[in-house]
Amino acid sequence: AKRICFYKSGDPQFNGIKMVVNSRSYKTFDALLDSLSKRVPLPFGVRNISTPRGRHSITNLEDLEDGKSYICSQQRKMKPINLEQASRRPLPWQISRPVSARRRAVQLARDSEAGHGHRDLRVTTPRKMLVFKNGDVRLRRTIVLGKKNSQTFEAFLDYISELMQYPVLKLYTTDGRKVRRK
Repeated sequence: AKRICFYKSGDPQFNGIKMVVNSRSYKTFDALLDSLSKRVPLPFGVRNISTPRGRHSITNLEDLEDGKSYICSQQRKMKPINLEQASRRPLPWQISRPVSARRRAVQLARDSEAGHGHRDLRVTTPRKMLVFKNGDVRLRRTIVLGKKNSQTFEAFLDYISELMQYPVLKLYTTDGRKVRRK
């Protein structure tokens, strides 16, 4: 059995798929390509596998080496990736999302308020917060702050405790500062 990690051609954000490849699970190279096509998001499926720099093409199961990484592509031409960057998983608080249309509208409304002096137009958006357990970032929840769950700090801690199914007594920011009640 060979333990192999497959990455998507030219996509350093794709974390890779770790698979065990042996003759029992994949009788032919085409069976491996079909299995990878279901797991690697490519429009036309996985049609080629190559070494990380894209120089050597893999054409049969015997060419795969245990513990190595390979790139999957839908075409012959491969886009190489930096394996160090691709194998590092970003921490939950480092993941950025694109600005939503609603948030962009709110920002434009605020900018127009500041520029024209209109203070009557107020658009409120719910505030989202990502909360995770100290020492175990896999246990995380997204909380939408509202009037119901944030009337008092203690009520908010109780609400988080209920969501996390773990007693939450203190809150800290990602840079280590304690969140205090106001």
